[in-house]
Amino acid sequence: MATIKDLRPITLRTNGTRKLSRIKNIARHHSAGTTGSWATFWPYWHNTKKWGTGGYHEIILRDGTVELCYDPEEITNGVGGQNSYIYNICLVGNGSFTDAQEKTFDERARYWMREFGLTAKDVKGHNEFPNQATSCPGIDMNTVRARLSVAPVAKEDVEVDISSPALKAEIELTLGSKARRQMIVDQAISAGYSKVWQTKLDDKTITNDDLLALGAGTSVRNSMAKVEDTKEK
Repeated sequence: MATIKDLRPITLRTNGTRKLSRIKNIARHHSAGTTGSWATFWPYWHNTKKWGTGGYHEIILRDGTVELCYDPEEITNGVGGQNSYIYNICLVGNGSFTDAQEKTFDERARYWMREFGLTAKDVKGHNEFPNQATSCPGIDMNTVRARLSVAPVAKEDVEVDISSPALKAEIELTLGSKARRQMIVDQAISAGYSKVWQTKLDDKTITNDDLLALGAGTSVRNSMAKVEDTKEK
């Protein structure tokens, strides 16, 4: 897991807050420089741009360390005119990122996807939001979303491929059952996933890919819990 440096006790804020249910997207950014951190970004934000709140909830340094700057309820300044519904994550770099950074981004994005009840399609680059004339985040977000769309199982570096047409057909048949869909969501929430998934099921915005990812994630969580119980005994 990524090393997290908690800066929340020292970061300034003036933007106000929102309910977590208002968060609809995770935005990826780059710093447009090969070095940097909260300490180096803040003077520019505060003195030049006259911001009272920083640009990002998290900053991922070149070694993969996370600078955790704000709670998700806080509104940051990453995407002009759109921030009320966005969780902003920045990678230090200018179109070139380290393997450690990419691993950390995937880990953090998946964590917040689960917490906010989002899917890979809700993870966007800065320039994919309305009225944003920028090259940020300096990466093809289709590649990023493709990684996030693959559900992790057992270990971080083991993934399940659901690209097989036959497997997809079998999944669609299985998930056609309303009772089965409800069972998957119930088990996921019991395992710690957000109750937002129940809302998505109720309003019929949940997809089969969402349900498959929830099912896989729930199995992993339950397996890990059993391992921990065994260790304690």
